[in-house]
Amino acid sequence: MPLLQKILVPTDLSPGSTHALREAQEFARVFGASIDLLYVWSAPALVAPESLITGVGVNEQPLLEWIRQSAAEQLAKFEAEAERAGITVHSSACEAGDPATAILERAAAGHYDLLVLATHGRGVVSHLLLGSVTEKVMRRAPCPVLTVRAPD
Repeated sequence: MPLLQKILVPTDLSPGSTHALREAQEFARVFGASIDLLYVWSAPALVAPESLITGVGVNEQPLLEWIRQSAAEQLAKFEAEAERAGITVHSSACEAGDPATAILERAAAGHYDLLVLATHGRGVVSHLLLGSVTEKVMRRAPCPVLTVRAPD
């Protein structure tokens, strides 16, 4: 039985996440594992999430549809790249919610052997104000976590 069968790669669709996906692809290729991509969208801190859901002052449907469509298009590109390398990839186009919570829930429910996450290396003030999804996931993940920092 291979050491790694299922790898979860949460992405925020940034260049750093793209680099993390490429690292996950290498693990998947070596171990014959599959990759599940997960994109979780959260409202910006200064926008009340209720206004996006209930439509108070915002027409939520076009915004949410645009987010889902854009995420689905980018994830499809990631999938195609991995599949060209002979790697099985599945993706969740867009889930709304707290990224760390959604990642941890998916990791627990999916019985993954490895999580591969990008780390953005934000400054201390940004980290204190915004927190770090990667750090939260690392502290509570039910499986090993590989963090990948994009090359400068």
